[in-house]
Amino acid sequence: MLTDFRRDLEKNNRLETNYLRLLYYEFAQKYTGVYKSYEYNRLCTIIEGEKQVSVNQGAPFSYDSSQFLLMPPDSRIQMEINRPTKALVIELDDKLIKNVSEKISIDYSVDYDLLTQDRLLCGNGTPEIKISLNRILDILSKSKGNIEFLLDLYAQELVYNLIQIKGVDQVLNLELDNPIFKAVKYMKGNYMQPISIKQISSDLNMSEANFCQCFKRISGITPKDYLTNLKLAKAKDMLRYSNVTEVAFDLGYENISHFIALFKAKYGITPKQYKKTCDPLTSQ
Repeated sequence: MLTDFRRDLEKNNRLETNYLRLLYYEFAQKYTGVYKSYEYNRLCTIIEGEKQVSVNQGAPFSYDSSQFLLMPPDSRIQMEINRPTKALVIELDDKLIKNVSEKISIDYSVDYDLLTQDRLLCGNGTPEIKISLNRILDILSKSKGNIEFLLDLYAQELVYNLIQIKGVDQVLNLELDNPIFKAVKYMKGNYMQPISIKQISSDLNMSEANFCQCFKRISGITPKDYLTNLKLAKAKDMLRYSNVTEVAFDLGYENISHFIALFKAKYGITPKQYKKTCDPLTSQ
C-alpha cells in the first residue's frame, strides 16, 4: 500500500507481471503532490474517493470511481486529494498494447473533448471496464497460485475494453511506430533549428498533404501551428533573459513584426509587455 507518490516507494511496493505493474494507493487524509508516469502508459482508477487534477497550471478537474485517467509515458500532473481515497494504478506494458491492438479492428476517430493537454485522457468507465478491474482486484485479494498468469489474462481483456472507448487508442498507441509521434518528437528536439514540414513528411515517406491531414487529425492542429506553439512557449522563457529582437532571431523569425504578431495572437500581449511582467524592476 502506498501513501506517497515517490518513485522509490513505487518501485518497492508494486506487483509486476509480464504485462502489468500494479500500484495500490490509500490516502486517509488530504494530500497534494506532483504525480508522474514514466516509461509506460498509466491507467489510474479510483476504488473509493475522488482526485482533483490539473495539467500545466490549467483549470483543475475531478474524477472518481465512475471514471478513469489515462496518462501517456513521461507525463506530469498536479494532484490533490481532499477526502479518504483508495486508488489502483496500472502500468500497461507496450507489448500488451501492441498485441491487443494488432488483433482487433479499431475506429481511429478521436473525441478531442475528452483530451486535455499532453494527451491526458479522463474518460467514463464502461460496465466492461468495471468488470475487468473487479476481476483484477479480486485476484489481488487472494493469495493463491497463478496470480501473475491470471492478471495478464485479465489485462488483455482490460486493454481490449479500453480501446473500444473513443480517444483511448490515440493515447495508447501514438508511440508505437506512429509517424506523427516521430514528427512531434523531432519538432520538440529541433524547433530552435530551421524545420521544413515538407522535409519531415518526405522523411516519413508521406506526401505533405497526407502528413498534414494525419497530424491535424491526431493533434487537433496543423504541424505548422504545432511548431509555432513550441517556439512561442520557448519565447516566453527566453524573454526573461533576452530582448525581443534576440529572441525572435534565435527562434528563426527574421521578421520581428511577424514574431510579435504571432506572440500577441497566442498570449494576448506583445513580447515586450510580457517581458515587463517577468522583470519586477521594469514593471514598477
